[in-house]
Amino acid sequence: MRGRGSIVGGLIVELSCPEHGLERFTVKVIRRFNISPEEIIPKFRTKPEYDLSGIIVGREVNTKEVQKYLENYLREKGIWERVLSIKLV
Repeated sequence: MRGRGSIVGGLIVELSCPEHGLERFTVKVIRRFNISPEEIIPKFRTKPEYDLSGIIVGREVNTKEVQKYLENYLREKGIWERVLSIKLV
């Protein structure tokens, strides 16, 4: 599976922040073999605030699908306009 569109450890999202200038956070990508091969499940942290900390993916999910999922999540939260870049880690 490591090859075309293989998934790496995570994604770094850089946002423009009116208060701090630049804000970065990492979203971990966790591959699981005990879920449906095409499934993508969000993983949330609860403290200090409720937010996305990782994305759990099945074995057939590629990097483009994960990036599209993250893009849609950021659009739903209303912060997509502030995104400067999304980099693979």
